[in-house]
Amino acid sequence: MKFIKRMRNREFIEMTLKALSALLASFLAIILMEGMIYAIELNAIYNHSTVAIFYSDKTTAYCIEQETDQYFVICYDEEDKTWSGTGNVLYTRDECENFNAKNVVFNAPNAFIFSITPIHYVVMVVFVSVVAGFFVYRFIALKKDYDKIIKEFNETGTIEITNL
Repeated sequence: MKFIKRMRNREFIEMTLKALSALLASFLAIILMEGMIYAIELNAIYNHSTVAIFYSDKTTAYCIEQETDQYFVICYDEEDKTWSGTGNVLYTRDECENFNAKNVVFNAPNAFIFSITPIHYVVMVVFVSVVAGFFVYRFIALKKDYDKIIKEFNETGTIEITNL
């Protein structure tokens, strides 16, 4: 019986380590995917937008340095909840500071306000829940198998472990 309990404990520890590593890998995959989406959207605004609305009191202008004292501008209109950019037009720091915008920020917008939408959060939760649910299922199956082995050992006094 001692052998069965030791084997059960080892398998549960192994399963716990597998579950933790799978959850960490899923979080890493989410971070990498969101970074990729952020880069694609930022690149699309840089290459394909033509007009930025930075002459409004409800606009935040994000000035992203491209070269020394050359800034690409992305604007977020808080009223319309839209993003726009200046395309390939670059501005100097002085020009950026003179924009008639509500805020002028000299860094790129973070992914939480730029590219992550509520749909992304739902997909993240579903993905992590599926990974966690799989391991919950595996823990329950492992417990049932060991309960069956313990019951058989108590009835017959022998252990029969098969590879299925």
